[in-house]
Amino acid sequence: MINKINVAVQTPSDMHDGAASARIKMSPARVRTLALINPMGDYGIDTYTYELAQGLAANGVCVDTYCADASILGTPPLHPNHHRYTVLGSRLWRNSLRNGQSSDSVQPSHAGAREPKRGFVARSPWGKFLRSQYLLAELSALLRRRSYDAVWTQWADLGNYDGFWRISRFLRIPVVHTVHNILPHERYAGDIDAYRRAYETARLLFVHSSQVRDEFSVLFPAQATKTVVVPHGSYTIYKRRPEARAAVRSALQIPSDTTVLLFCGAIREYKNIDAAIESLSQLKRDDVILVIAGSEPGEPSDPLAKTKETISRAGVASRTRLVSGFLDQEKMSELFEASDILLLPYSKSYGSGLLMLGMTFGKYVVATKAGMEEAASVYPRSILLDGADTASVLRGIEIAIQRSRTEFAPFAGLPCEFDWINIGAKSLDEIGRVLTRG
Repeated sequence: MINKINVAVQTPSDMHDGAASARIKMSPARVRTLALINPMGDYGIDTYTYELAQGLAANGVCVDTYCADASILGTPPLHPNHHRYTVLGSRLWRNSLRNGQSSDSVQPSHAGAREPKRGFVARSPWGKFLRSQYLLAELSALLRRRSYDAVWTQWADLGNYDGFWRISRFLRIPVVHTVHNILPHERYAGDIDAYRRAYETARLLFVHSSQVRDEFSVLFPAQATKTVVVPHGSYTIYKRRPEARAAVRSALQIPSDTTVLLFCGAIREYKNIDAAIESLSQLKRDDVILVIAGSEPGEPSDPLAKTKETISRAGVASRTRLVSGFLDQEKMSELFEASDILLLPYSKSYGSGLLMLGMTFGKYVVATKAGMEEAASVYPRSILLDGADTASVLRGIEIAIQRSRTEFAPFAGLPCEFDWINIGAKSLDEIGRVLTRG
């Protein structure tokens, strides 16, 4: 699709020193169609991609989101301009035939919510290579045929589609990219080169804060001029359910007058759960309960086995409640309604969807400054920590408890900068700008 460019020509009176030719000012190209690519089954990136697509669609853009066939997001409501395809990781032609369509027309998925896929299909190294090349070629051909104004990727390591960075350049597919993590939290050999390929290919790199932009500039200085700060938005997919507060507390045997601390999501090393548990052991009060909800990496028979060991060593089993396994939107919403204070004592962060979820629900948030300071600083119920050590986390919890019990002003909502329609509008302006430059 060819983008229209508006041209403004100055009159002779505007020319400097009687220049013979008029200067031309080009306005950003109008973006009409976008493809969002997210081959990960990660729930957090899935929900982010959904919210972003909804905001873009509300700005009048036709958005096609291509998600992993292992997506567990279910069937959230879609804007009329937003189509969601849960096809990545499987052959597109097979998906098309299943929907009674020609292979030229992949159709949106209408599968309901499901549990995360488990297990794997054994393949030889050669078979895995051939399959990845086939999937890559099929997706690249589809994106080229549909002639999107731009393709917006959501993760640097694309798995089976990792060769997309090279092929997109060959096919001249305009790519923009969201830098959710500058580098992976769990490092691996060759990760810097893998992420650099993504950053070199993209014409535009969206980061969630100026703090992340500055760090990116140090690690990848050659690509620093591509970065644009666009914040992570608040959530619409998690619906408020205030009536669930009493029921959830009753089910977890938590008295109504007890302060509930919440630590939730994937329990990974950088999230620093040990400091949260140790802080609880040093907290000199018996009217506080820590709820830990989620699962540890891998597929252990007990999703919170290591966490239970840490709790036992700290001697706080009576003051903790565990909710193991995957939590969908409804269950997560209910858990946030039942909680008072969200704990994010991360040792490293480039921004946090859980921070925005806590802000969306109006909860007090205890968070380290790393990657979260910019968003949290405009939220009056945040308590920012200078460090991720136990003493800092404990002090933050004590401040949050005191404030949650003495501040009674109603939650006033979040600034409009966190609304997805505004995030979409700003993003489209930036994409139009780079498309105009060509």
